[in-house]
Amino acid sequence: MMQDTKIITAIDVGTSKVCTLIARRNGANGVKVLAHSVVPSDGLKKGNVADVASAEKAIRRSIRQCEIRAGVKIQSAHVGIAGSHVSFENRWDELGWAGKEGVITAEELDRVPTTVAAAGAESGRQVIHAIPMVYALDGQRGIRNPKGMHSRQLEVQTHIVTGATSFVDKLLAAVESTGVKVDSLVLEPLASSEAVLTRDERLQRVAVVDIGGGTTDVVVFKGGRMFFTAVIPVGGYQFTNDICQTYDTTYAAAEEVKIEHAHADPFLIHPQEEISLAVSGMSQEIKVPRRDICQLTRERAQELMRLIKLKLQEANMGEFSTVQLVLTGGTANLPGLAQLATQTITNRVRIGVPNGRAKIPEELKAPSHSTGVGILLWAMNQSKPVAEYATNGKGADVQTGPVGIFSRLLERARNLWLTRLS
Repeated sequence: MMQDTKIITAIDVGTSKVCTLIARRNGANGVKVLAHSVVPSDGLKKGNVADVASAEKAIRRSIRQCEIRAGVKIQSAHVGIAGSHVSFENRWDELGWAGKEGVITAEELDRVPTTVAAAGAESGRQVIHAIPMVYALDGQRGIRNPKGMHSRQLEVQTHIVTGATSFVDKLLAAVESTGVKVDSLVLEPLASSEAVLTRDERLQRVAVVDIGGGTTDVVVFKGGRMFFTAVIPVGGYQFTNDICQTYDTTYAAAEEVKIEHAHADPFLIHPQEEISLAVSGMSQEIKVPRRDICQLTRERAQELMRLIKLKLQEANMGEFSTVQLVLTGGTANLPGLAQLATQTITNRVRIGVPNGRAKIPEELKAPSHSTGVGILLWAMNQSKPVAEYATNGKGADVQTGPVGIFSRLLERARNLWLTRLS
């Protein structure tokens, strides 16, 4: 039985949680969420699948809960991907075959992402996205859409995002072991950008910082183009673990304390305020100054801000005072974090939540759900449902050419960005 083509499913497989969303296309530019489920994640470390069997069990629970609530059987889904194994490259390539018939055609431009991805293929790496940013005709750079133009020499600059094949295969195996096919893999911070950014922000200089459980992912846009991607191996886990290690408490107790009492500015906390904390080996909870907990949080937050600033410097964003910084992901909810970013990076900081393009329940209008909603929006913007692809029976894709299943999506990404810039 074929899945209704108006139904879109997104699965956000994170370090701390697995979130599944089922939605129906709502007109030309929106989606309506029918159901969602969130379950604790397992088998992931710093965004990477470390234990396929454990990850599969968590994904299966989330899928089944969502199916029951929506009354829909999930046959395929778009899946977010992140992790410390993800890397990027901006590269220029000459397209000597383009324009040979007199003018550059749409069909030729459709070939660009797959051609560039194939040319840049590396052993042990899998292309996730290859998005053309800008073209050069006869040495003249800065052309966004060369369709219909004449050229003796066409070049393209492409933002290529890749992941380690071993980790990509593990993620595919974990999802497909549940009986759900993977329509596409979507870089999670790019998906979050779909959910939280406005069109005006895309056209300016904006950095989306998605602070998840295991990693902090950064995507930078300039002039409507994504041109920089980075992964920082620090996330909400490290904030919780600092409390856990310092007070010899359980991770669950430390997580509860972080959510209920942590703050990135300890000086806003009354010095006499105390909280109760369970300690290993003790039958009774102990009293801990809340300000001490917040001091731990501040030190970790300062480290994270320093690492974010370093990544933005790598992106050559220029004067930071004019950069818009959008914080999203579950840890973006930490009180005082946005203010710390204002003090250390730029005074243009806001918390990103899913915007009005998707009809979603109130509980999804939170930074922690930006990725899941963004995956839905990314999938909706594809020109048509993605064709099925073959697998080798072990969860890994059988490559049709050097870039495998992802080549089916690359040509659509180019059209998507050009449409938004027009």
